[in-house]
Amino acid sequence: MNVTQTTYCENEIGFYTVDVLEKTGLVKAIFTTNRLSDYKYPNGSWLQNYKTLSDILSISENSICATHQTHTDTIRIMTKENAGEGISRPVSVTDYDGIITDEKNLLLCSYEADCVPVFFLDSERKVVAMVHSGWKGTAKAICKNAVKKMCSEFGCQCQNIICVIGPHACKDCYEVGKELIKEFENNFKKELEEIFIPFTEDKYKLDMQKAIEISLLKCGLLQKNIYSVNKCTIESKNLCSYRRTHSKADHMLTAIMLR
Repeated sequence: MNVTQTTYCENEIGFYTVDVLEKTGLVKAIFTTNRLSDYKYPNGSWLQNYKTLSDILSISENSICATHQTHTDTIRIMTKENAGEGISRPVSVTDYDGIITDEKNLLLCSYEADCVPVFFLDSERKVVAMVHSGWKGTAKAICKNAVKKMCSEFGCQCQNIICVIGPHACKDCYEVGKELIKEFENNFKKELEEIFIPFTEDKYKLDMQKAIEISLLKCGLLQKNIYSVNKCTIESKNLCSYRRTHSKADHMLTAIMLR
């Protein structure tokens, strides 16, 4: 797995940039620190947080849309007509965990606190996607669905797609029960031993990054174009982790936008 550098930006809102994507000059790709604890569960300051972020990124605060996140494998295309959905106005459809666009200055957002955010860029067709992949989405190979939709709806070619796996609970920290193995059998029957690492008699360590990498390679992405930010949310105190803090309010915002 290739590793990309990240750069911390100290603003009114602290966030990291995903350098391998940013260096293309085509996108803004970020994930916030846990200073932004009210993105997913809004309180009185949530609109101001989005306004501050939009000012930093030099976009309109209404040019942001978000995943709905019900742990599906569904991918939705977003346009400027969908701007604000999941942020300043209700979503027009429900149950989707990945979003794609080819429109500039539309910030695609997802939210995580141990689940896996996955960034996609086709630099040739100028298409981006943001995917929320928890263990359920990973088992359903949601990232494979994102790639398929990029290709079928926007004419993308797999060999041109760059993918970056964002911060999440890593294989050394993510302990699960053996009942999860069955959930992965449909899409990873031959690779279960690579994904589930025995820990105790009834417990395993789940390598979600490996599962996502396997699903991406199966659908034609090149190994050289698959990256990880190499950050664990459980180990990194400045990132959000439900398993570490047990706080339902703390979620990172992860986002990508065509410039």
